[in-house]
Parts: sequence; structure tokens; C-alpha cells
Amino acid sequence: MYKKVATFLFFMATLMYMPLLWAAESTQSTEHTTVQLFSNGRDTVVARFDMEPDWHIYWSNPGEIGLPTTVKAQNANVKIDNQSVPQVRTVYEEMKEYLYENTAYFQLHLDNINTPEITFDFVECNDVCQPQSLTFDLSLIPSVDIAEWLQVKEAADATFPLKIQLSGNTDGQSLRLDGISADKLQFIPAERDVIAEESVDIEVHNGSAQISWQNETDHPLKQALIITPTENYIADIIYNHSSIWQLLYIILLAFVGGIILNAMPCVFPILSLKIFSLINQKHKNRNPMLNAVSYTAGVLLSFLLLTTILLILKSSGESIGWGFQLQSPWFVGIMAIIFYILFAFMVEWLRFPSFAGDFMHRAANLSEFSTGFFAVLIASPCTGPFMGAAIGYAFMHGSYELYAVFTALALGYALPYALIELYPHLISRIMPKPGQWMRRIKIVLSVPILLTAFWLSAVLFEQLTVDTENTEAETTEALQWQPYDEKIIAELNEQGENIFIDFTADWCLTCKFNEKILINTSRFKKFVQENNVHLFMADMTDYNDEYNEALNMYGRDGIPLYIYYKNGSYEILPLFFSISDLQK
Repeated sequence: MYKKVATFLFFMATLMYMPLLWAAESTQSTEHTTVQLFSNGRDTVVARFDMEPDWHIYWSNPGEIGLPTTVKAQNANVKIDNQSVPQVRTVYEEMKEYLYENTAYFQLHLDNINTPEITFDFVECNDVCQPQSLTFDLSLIPSVDIAEWLQVKEAADATFPLKIQLSGNTDGQSLRLDGISADKLQFIPAERDVIAEESVDIEVHNGSAQISWQNETDHPLKQALIITPTENYIADIIYNHSSIWQLLYIILLAFVGGIILNAMPCVFPILSLKIFSLINQKHKNRNPMLNAVSYTAGVLLSFLLLTTILLILKSSGESIGWGFQLQSPWFVGIMAIIFYILFAFMVEWLRFPSFAGDFMHRAANLSEFSTGFFAVLIASPCTGPFMGAAIGYAFMHGSYELYAVFTALALGYALPYALIELYPHLISRIMPKPGQWMRRIKIVLSVPILLTAFWLSAVLFEQLTVDTENTEAETTEALQWQPYDEKIIAELNEQGENIFIDFTADWCLTCKFNEKILINTSRFKKFVQENNVHLFMADMTDYNDEYNEALNMYGRDGIPLYIYYKNGSYEILPLFFSISDLQK
């Protein structure tokens, strides 16, 4: 009896001691610093450093004093994926140091979850400094439950800077910062002795900052901390040492993408205007070359005008993307009125005054120019095959590359119709002689124009009367959509969950086409349910700075865009994806 009682008491004591044993394995202390590790059981570890009052450790760049806090792993690669924003302190009136007091978090990424040991090297300082080294056996550290992991991640994320990517100049000694508050901006290299910090020069102009520096080594600066009064950023700097051949390849992609853009659903209504223009001009005196050039000029001017406006708005700090004009209720309303008027003229409910008719007869090519111009305004929200990569490249580079890429895109978009204008005999063979059929075909062609006007009116009504924060969370039958939230997506990705993100808008006809034939299908719904896919929607019907920044983060500047997260990484899906693309 006594043995059974003793055995029971020993068992209960062991159970009570186990949490203390686990805590001991995940927590170690020096004389003045305590380090505790939290593991998600896969490839991520969060380390929390707690320092005694008046003691501190240093950031990855300690400044002119101290040593950086580093981590290394045995038989594996480990990197600091993110770390708390340090305090900036000036000592002896001129020496800067970047340090942590009280509490600091480090998020680590491991390429091998079976890594046996990781070691932190740091120096803890007060009036004196003491080098320290702590080694943890990861095999003895249990994974925390989801609730505790999310709590730790939330506390850590609150101290982390936002991660962004910036393009540096090819000389490796400057970059341009758009859309971030430039008031009292601090630019701090993440490594010591890479650049001369006293050489950093920041020039602010129209909401943008041009940052330049002098390199101290042959290695360019790869990462920097940007501190502003409102937000902090850790920027990975990518230098664009692109060759002329790479630019030519991107220009070719843009040209082919422009040709394919003519077949995108959002361009279908514009085809009516093109066909109507051809029919209207076929039996009149025509100058094929002038007509082709006039249409191409309209397309080119419209593309370049939109590109210029984009550059101006971006330089003023706005975060916007291609197709931005349909986010403006004013633009949508004006375009709706124009399409209603076009419909009325096509069905002959309205006629031009005699003086206007004489003018248009003398300048018949005006219709070709305006057709090309308006075709771009409506088609620009679309992103076709090859376009996404080309546009993403253009916005990651300078204005010269941007104009080169969009000029190629415009010429590709104009080419098919311009060829028909240039060689009218191609359609003369299939068109009958003038007659009553011309009146009937005008009525038929007016239908897409009227539908476009109705669609623009619906978009305008949505923009003026509906709160997008409420509509983003709307659900369709069997599909539970959540509004895009970068923080929630990051947390789900940390847990290895499957995530599907849909960047869409009411004014994007290609998006609506894809919803009809791809997303709102039983096959897609079945896949979502069987694979427990979390669905997020970024509704860009109205301007949303967060969603535009997310587009840029994925290297895109137009919609539709579909992202699928699986096993901790994401893939950009094809424009017209299939279930097999999700199953790869």
C-alpha cells in the first residue's frame, strides 16, 4: 500500500515538475540577461531577451560602440528574419549606438527543423561590458500551443519594423523612397562598416526622399532600418544591375502582353467601338495609313498620359497602381456619361449638329484617334499574360524603363486593329455591299456599349453608397471570405495553413469573368473545403493604400492577382488558373 502511494506521489511530482523542466530547457540566463525561446515546431523560433534595469545589448549594427547580437546554428543555416527596432543613443556628444533595453525580440528562420543547437553571442553592457554566449538544444525545446504562439508573435510583431523592398541605383550608393513620411527620417544601415554613416544625405522633395551615401567596402548595402515619426521599416535593398538585353526582353514581354490584352474580357465592350468605326469608314474615302497612325497615336497618348499621372502621384507619396483611374467616382461617372452618349449616337437617338457633322467629315480620323484613346482608359485595369511581370519590372525601375515598357505595351495593344486599318481589303472580302444590314449591325454593336454604361453606373453606385469595409467581408454560398489583413495572413502562414488571396474590384471585368468561370464554381469550392483553405479578398473598387502596397509587395501593379500560400511559402497563380495549379 505504501509503495503504491509513494509511486503515485512520485508520478504527480514528475507531472508538476515537467513544465519547470521544459521552461528550464527553453530559458537560460546570464548575470544580467534572460533569454527564452518559443518554437512553432517547424522552421521559426522567437527569442525574447529580458535585460535587467540599466543594462542593454546591441542591435545587428551596434553603432560605433559595442558588438552585434548574432546567432549561429550547428549543421544548419539560421538567419535573423526580423528583430525589434533598437533605441538610438548618442554618447560623448558624437558617437551613436543602437541598443536594446528592457525587452527585445528576435525572430529566427531555420532551414532544418532538426537543427540540434543554436548559439547566441552578444555583449551585455552597463558601465562595463561582458561578452556572453548561450547555447540551446532545440531538440529539448517543446513547441508551444497555438494560443501561446500567437500571443508571443503578437508581442514580438508590435516591436518589429515593417518589412519592405526598395530599389537601389546601379552605383550601389543611393535609392529613392516614395510614399513614406520623410519628416525627421533616420536611415541606419543594418550592418556596421558597410557605409560611412556620416556620408548619408537625405533630400526631401514632394513627399519623396532621395537617400545617398558613400560605401566603405566593395559590398553594397543590403539592408537598412528606416525610422519615421509614424512607422518603422526594415528595407531589403535590391540593386538593378539589369543589362540592356534584360530590358529588351521585358519590352518584348510588354509588347506581346499588349497584343494579348485585346482578347481580355474587359476589352470586349471596346471591340464594338472598333468594329463600328471600321464599318462606318469602309465605304467612305479612306486613307489607310492615316487611319492606322491616328488610332495608334490615340492608344499611345492615352497610355503615356496615364503613365505620367501615375509617376506624378507616386512621387507625391500616393500608393496607387495601374488602373487607378477607375477608383475615382468622378472618372467613372464621366466615362458612364460618355458611353451613354455613344450608345445614343449609335442607335441614332442623337445626331451631331450640322456644323459638328461637317467638322467630323473633314476630320474623319478623329474617330480613330478617340477610339484608341478611350480603348485604353477602359482596358487599363486589366492585366493579361506577360503584362504582370513587365509592369512589375517597370515600377521597380526608373522612369526611363517605365516609359519604355508602357510604350511597348501601347504599341502591342494598337497593333491588331492598326493592321486591319492598314490593310482594309482583309475585311472588304467578308463585308457585303452597303445596305440595311449596316443599320442592324449598328444596333447589335450598340448593346455592349450600353452594357458598359450600365456596368460603370453600377460601379459608381457602389463607390458612392456602400462602405467597402462591410462589403469586403461578404460571403458567397459555401465560400467564407475575409477582408485582406496582412497580419492575420502572416500568422496563418506561420502555422502552415493554406491561404488564397484574391485582389479584385467591381470595375475589373477580367476579375468578374474569372469569378464566373473559376472562383464561383463547384470545383473550386470543393478544393477550398477539402484543403481547409483560408480565403482573403482585397477589394480595390475604392482606393485603398494598404491593398496597393500589398500589390507592390508581390511585384505587381495591376489586377486581377491571385496568391496561394502553401507550406509556408506563396505562389503567384496564372491569370486564368486551374485547380491543378493549386494542387502542385
